[in-house]
Amino acid sequence: MLGAMAFISVQEAFAKFLGEHLPVGQVVWARYLGHLCLMLVILWPKYGNSIFKANRLPMQILRSLILLVDTLLFFYGLTLIGLAQATAIFFSVPALVVILSYFLLAEQIRVPTMLAIALGFVGTLIMVRPGFGQQSDEALIGALAIFGAACCTAIYNVITRKLAGTDPLAVTLLYTAMIGAIASSIWVPFIWQTPQGSEQWLTLISIGLFGAVAHSLIIMAHQYTLATIVAPFIYTQIFWALFFSWLIFRELPDIYAFIGGIVVIISGLYLVRSNRQHTKKTLPR
Repeated sequence: MLGAMAFISVQEAFAKFLGEHLPVGQVVWARYLGHLCLMLVILWPKYGNSIFKANRLPMQILRSLILLVDTLLFFYGLTLIGLAQATAIFFSVPALVVILSYFLLAEQIRVPTMLAIALGFVGTLIMVRPGFGQQSDEALIGALAIFGAACCTAIYNVITRKLAGTDPLAVTLLYTAMIGAIASSIWVPFIWQTPQGSEQWLTLISIGLFGAVAHSLIIMAHQYTLATIVAPFIYTQIFWALFFSWLIFRELPDIYAFIGGIVVIISGLYLVRSNRQHTKKTLPR
């Protein structure tokens, strides 16, 4: 999981860099095309044509399209705000998953969990600061785009839980990349802008590979241990985001982003811990 967070941060740093020079839709297309190519190389020799056979095809398509919208919103948001701030706002996902699980999966929410969710949103508001301070309209739009991406990820996670056990993992992995690549290919001819120089070309080609490797490492992490054990390591991504923000863009978040990020992380860690305790209590003895 530690390696996955590093690769994800590299992918997002590449997306921010490319978004300053190329259309966001083109960057998203490259990310999914590279992901699809790697999935085909890894999965097709082992599983053959069976990876294309989904038992719940409409749900697979819906899930993948939601992830595509997620990526579009996140990559667009990265062009407007810093990488570290975007990562911290995105950490509101655990709270959003709990809320959606209550409405869509009829899961109960205890009072401490509700307080942790409220704390997480307070942290998000501290970072975004709508209507306060020197926050520009552009930065506010970027923050809202990242929060929208977090909402899409939460919906994506809930649908993934509903799909669990209905389709093989290899099928789900392929459709995640394939639907995104096909859908984004529709608009690429209309927005294509030729990258300038080897640096842009290399970054555009490699962004999908970093995303695919990160996705594969996350799957491997969940195969070797419980999700509740690996989940806290997701928050190490903030350190990679800070590092790449400074290294590539010479950016560091302001004090409000630091404080809000810490609040969101504390909220998320409590939700992970609470979920782990609940899982232990409900496991058969």
